[in-house]
Amino acid sequence: MKIFIDAGHGGTNPGAVSATGLREADVNLEVALDLGKILTSWGYDVNYSRTDNITVSLAERAKLANEWGADYFVSIHCNSNENPIYGGTETFYYRKGIRAEVLAKTVNNALVRQIGLKDLGTATANFAVLRLTRMPAILVELAFLSNPTEAQLLGTVSFRKNCAIGIANGISEYTNQ
Repeated sequence: MKIFIDAGHGGTNPGAVSATGLREADVNLEVALDLGKILTSWGYDVNYSRTDNITVSLAERAKLANEWGADYFVSIHCNSNENPIYGGTETFYYRKGIRAEVLAKTVNNALVRQIGLKDLGTATANFAVLRLTRMPAILVELAFLSNPTEAQLLGTVSFRKNCAIGIANGISEYTNQ
């Protein structure tokens, strides 16, 4: 089973930045690498869009996954909103009625169980990495960097490791059905 892990943003694009300077790209990369280690230890074949702080275009991320022949694509992100009151965990997929919808729900539920944040559920989105990939693809929004409480959590190694564990549990639950 081949899982392609995409650490969102990176390089010249830091993504969202918390009030304390925590960069989304750095959080995404750490969670992605931890997720890959867990999945590899469970027997999955893992590949990444990036393993360092480099710039990779959205189209290139999808192309890498497609060329590698991934069975599933998982993109890791942190959410942000102008209003710092918003918080929670959410997972996106491209359109209803496809396998990615069930994968998104399964991963989102497992992640929420693991980290205990508000469940914002799943939704469709026309994101390039979801639209351009040929395998079931999801984009996970771990928590809100714009929310001071969630940003503080995202700044801890233990919370980031729990995010990776939650996503891995969801992938395992889905692929072992």
